[in-house]
Amino acid sequence: MTDSFSKGIAFIVEGDTEKEFYLSLLAFLCQKHSAYLERYIISSETDIVYKIISDAGCILVKFNVVGTITQIPHSGKWFNTQCVDKYGNKHGWVVFLCYDTDDYKNDISKFYKGDWATLRTLLKKATAIIDIAAATDIEAIMLQDLAGICRYLGCGIPSGIHGRKGKVKIKNIFRDNGQTYHEGKRARKLIDTLNMQKIIDSEIVPLLTIEHIIFG
Repeated sequence: MTDSFSKGIAFIVEGDTEKEFYLSLLAFLCQKHSAYLERYIISSETDIVYKIISDAGCILVKFNVVGTITQIPHSGKWFNTQCVDKYGNKHGWVVFLCYDTDDYKNDISKFYKGDWATLRTLLKKATAIIDIAAATDIEAIMLQDLAGICRYLGCGIPSGIHGRKGKVKIKNIFRDNGQTYHEGKRARKLIDTLNMQKIIDSEIVPLLTIEHIIFG
């Protein structure tokens, strides 16, 4: 396995909804670039990885869901033990740090100091560390395809949406249409219906960087 892939990709994300979003994004990009995404379970272990397979080779993908943004700086050990040590570093790893800066937008430098600086030191074996930082939550990113969300709900596009954060806005749209928004794996059905290219083109978060690194 360690010699069968050309590159390693590690996503460090806040929560399960983020993981489902980025998995859906990868599936979309694979379809766009004539590749496919495969879930790969190593023997009887609980370690689950994904493989992006194309004519150019195989890329191994791993996710670490940390729970809250405050736990992201402590994910360096996971990268070293569960990525580099377990699968090798022959072809290099790219780490995507996916987090919401909304609560810290008055001091973005926070993400390069203290525990965050320590994290970047712990990730020194990575070929590159890419910040996929958004000044908003994952639901606000999803709302870049508001029309898609409304199609999913079978409703018209509202003239206005109440709420500061994207999660509150989506919850309100669902509630106004007699439905309940669910996070995590239960959000995947909605996410898969969204126009990912439209979300990428919105540039609300640098998703194009992910596409360029994986597919060149």
